[in-house]
Amino acid sequence: TLGEGGTFLHRCERLAQKFGLRDLYIKDETSNPTGSFIDRGTTVEISKIREQGRKSVCCGLTGNLAASLVAYAARAGLGCKVVLPQRVDIGKFYQTIAYETDIEIAKDSKDACWKAYRLSTQDYMGHFVMPYNLYFLEGEKTTAYEICEQLGWSLPDKIIVPMGSGGHLSMIWKGIKEFYEMGFLKQKTVEMVGTQSKGCPPIVEALQRGDDKIIPVNKISTIAIDICVEDPPCGSMAIQAIRESKGTAMPLLDREIIHAVSLLAKLEGIFAEPAAATTIAGLKRLVDEGRIDHSEKVVCVVTGMGLKYPEVTKNLIKGSKKLEKLLRLVEKRKYGIALGETKLRVLQIISRKESYGYEIWRALEDLGVKVKIPSVYQHLTELEDADLIIRSKSEQVLKKPERHYYKLTERGRVVLSRSEALEE
Repeated sequence: TLGEGGTFLHRCERLAQKFGLRDLYIKDETSNPTGSFIDRGTTVEISKIREQGRKSVCCGLTGNLAASLVAYAARAGLGCKVVLPQRVDIGKFYQTIAYETDIEIAKDSKDACWKAYRLSTQDYMGHFVMPYNLYFLEGEKTTAYEICEQLGWSLPDKIIVPMGSGGHLSMIWKGIKEFYEMGFLKQKTVEMVGTQSKGCPPIVEALQRGDDKIIPVNKISTIAIDICVEDPPCGSMAIQAIRESKGTAMPLLDREIIHAVSLLAKLEGIFAEPAAATTIAGLKRLVDEGRIDHSEKVVCVVTGMGLKYPEVTKNLIKGSKKLEKLLRLVEKRKYGIALGETKLRVLQIISRKESYGYEIWRALEDLGVKVKIPSVYQHLTELEDADLIIRSKSEQVLKKPERHYYKLTERGRVVLSRSEALEE
């Protein structure tokens, strides 16, 4: 254990007043050891793995799972390998590499999962960790247990939970049913409400079709990366939980999510990552559409801290010239350069294929970015100094100057991915 669980049930006064609600609570999972609810599942999974005599673990999916797994593996003295999708939150990437574990980057979450599985099969004493593993899921039930206890062994009218794999919402509902069967609760009437991003809503779409089967999402475009699971393994379980509880689910736009991050920070002092703030965005949608009574008691589960996705701050301070200026100064110190439009376009060009200065200049012109050739080479030098690109090869063409081709570093791919998500 690292001291997970027992998180605060935060009674919201200012946010409740803004939404016109009488009883609004936030189950603040940001105070878990690695900053997310995932620790609840990881502690049980790792404990059972060590009990079984396994020597190492491996995972490939979301940034929160990787960050949690490397921490608990270190605590248990287990070897650990993680495969992260290219579009991983930069904060979670830094958090994961801090443990000096073995890390690989994959093109997407599906590819990351398969690579991690193959790695785990190469070690007969290894164990493949996924958010649908039995012991992992059992750990997530404790969110429900704590909510019931903290509300005096009663239930709210609604519990709103972000959905990525679908496991957390499913297990909260399972925990409630178990408490009811054991006699800790007099009734189990609570609506489970799931939130997803409009850019990746496979569970919501299945519910809207009246289907039990999940159809994987092919294209992802959202700021709430940690709940972007194209083919959620616990999706059918989440659908069943929502239907049994007579709940609902909704897809949310990025602008709604960013607004929710801002509201939560300014009114309640909780800085949540975008995926976690979807519960607040979902609550606002329910209020605006008149789908919630103002006398209802509501619990929003905020699943992860905002420091895992610090770039969202750029969206929160738009329009504040003073804060935007300060942020630019800090970012210049952080990356060694100011990442303006031209440098981002250069990174995008190089991400498509390895390229050289003149070719990059022509591609910039095609994108409507007018710069002189010497400026392109200056940008390339600065990007190379910042460890965002490296020279991949050099070649001599006839008697012309030597061409130096560039490709993205792993750091460059992560920075570009984050910047593109914020542009969207």
